[in-house]
Amino acid sequence: MSTAPLSPRGPRSAVLDQIAQALAGLEFGAVEITVHQGRIVQIERREKVRLESERHARPTEQHVS
Repeated sequence: MSTAPLSPRGPRSAVLDQIAQALAGLEFGAVEITVHQGRIVQIERREKVRLESERHARPTEQHVS
């Protein structure tokens, strides 16, 4: 990601592209946009990976013979 500050007053499509890139493929998590003095200075993506526990796993079908 670029280290140069992104500004909504500047090239708007560049800012929107960076936000879209941060959101792409995100299933669980957050995208945080940090603004200083009216300028977007950071876009942070935090992704969570959900693991299915055995306790919450779907029961398998049992066939009775």
